[in-house]
Amino acid sequence: MCDNGFRYPVDVRFFEVDSLGVVFNMWYLGWCDEAMSAFMESIGYGYATLRAGGTDAVLRKAELGWLDSLEAFQHAEVAVRVDHVGTTSFRLGYSIERVDAPSQDRTLCAQVTITYVCVAIADRNTTPIPAGLREALGTDQI
Repeated sequence: MCDNGFRYPVDVRFFEVDSLGVVFNMWYLGWCDEAMSAFMESIGYGYATLRAGGTDAVLRKAELGWLDSLEAFQHAEVAVRVDHVGTTSFRLGYSIERVDAPSQDRTLCAQVTITYVCVAIADRNTTPIPAGLREALGTDQI
């Protein structure tokens, strides 16, 4: 796995935990969505830029693997990497790590891969990845 250095910080909020006191599974996808938005902004293709060009990127497929738990008030980071760039779709990989203070020791808690497909806003049909986005994603690819 390539580490491009992009990390999105997450502070686990009390309402994100379930009756066992650990993060409820749906929040991992929410954190990845937030991390994806921030990552896309960092490479110059946030939603406003994409949409201004008549394109959007929507989730096609998500796979999650849980390895360790996170609890309320813990700190985590979501590392984002580009796994694959196709014709109309791209796949991002996410590693969600608990960061223990003050030692900064890291524990991998979940790994997620999400495939996004580009669609034309006008008709919601699949469309090729815009050239500039393709280049930006390719620069970050494994």
